[in-house]
Amino acid sequence: MSAAPVAPADAPAPATGAFVLDTDLLGPLVVPDGAPRAAELEALARRVTLYASRARGDGTRRTYRSAWRHYTAWCHALGREPLAADPDTIAMYVVRRADDGCAVSTIRVALAAIRTAHLLASIPLDLRHPRLALVLDGITRATGLRPRRQAAPAVPDILRRLLATRPDPATALGARDRALLLLGFGAALRRAELVGLRRDDVETIPGRGLHVRVRQSKTDPHGKGQTVAVWANPAEPDFCPAAALDRWLLHRHQVADRTGPDAGARPLFCAVTKSGRPTGAPLSDKAVARLVKQAALAAGLDPTRYSGHSLRAGLATAAGDAGAGLAELMRQTRHKSTEVALGYLRPAELWRNNVTARLFQPAPGPDEQEAV
Repeated sequence: MSAAPVAPADAPAPATGAFVLDTDLLGPLVVPDGAPRAAELEALARRVTLYASRARGDGTRRTYRSAWRHYTAWCHALGREPLAADPDTIAMYVVRRADDGCAVSTIRVALAAIRTAHLLASIPLDLRHPRLALVLDGITRATGLRPRRQAAPAVPDILRRLLATRPDPATALGARDRALLLLGFGAALRRAELVGLRRDDVETIPGRGLHVRVRQSKTDPHGKGQTVAVWANPAEPDFCPAAALDRWLLHRHQVADRTGPDAGARPLFCAVTKSGRPTGAPLSDKAVARLVKQAALAAGLDPTRYSGHSLRAGLATAAGDAGAGLAELMRQTRHKSTEVALGYLRPAELWRNNVTARLFQPAPGPDEQEAV
């Protein structure tokens, strides 16, 4: 974050006495009457920049910046000051977003971005102000807490269809894509975790499978790190994370960065040129989403229903269908919230020992009873 006297391109010229604080997190913030505090704000910017950036992941930063831009544009259209810490202005904006059909969860993200902007500008803002809290509570009661739209899970049958659309596994691109899909599924990785793996983060355990170390994640922002195990599937080599990784490493090891003191810290998955040569350059998390959507489209599925999260959701859903318990699931997915993890188990639990089965399902015959 650095202070710079440059206003946002789509904003009106700063008022006399205003100060423009350029932030990495939210972009330029026009601080009203901030000119007399320019030195203080610049000093604050220098102290905060590293911590503010690392306190939020890339996806959250993009979301916050988008939400802040929308709020400032709305304020400017009404002649209001975005950084005025005015609960009435924010309450009006909340109502407008609700009228636009936004879910309560989306509105809360916008409020978090607004609060963060005020925090960066050292302007006190109380989102618990009675008028604002009353409006938000009323919207929640009127619209309800709409369930978040979940990506369709890439359960094993779907994952096999996605894998079948990838290029020849003998090619670098085909080998990489298969390893991304299978490792992302088996280790229940978020897309940022998947592309963030280093070469020495995955270890082959003979006779078992893989150890995958997740150094940092959404629920582990300070990087304590966690290791999960992924069993190999020798009975079905084309659906085996360990075999897929071995095939990819044959290509990955051809890159010049395979040697040197920091070779193990280089990205496990890297870009591949159109000519099929691995470059060693890291992938963005969006590459995982593009891969899943492209594979879904090629497999005849609706790509709008699938995303990078489909791999993680597929593992969790399949585990629930297979009768996994809550502790087992959370050990693999590394969920901190039991409520979120239970969401993957409930669909299967609805059918397990359901009383209507005794009413509507045919009773097992003598042979089936003996088998049971």
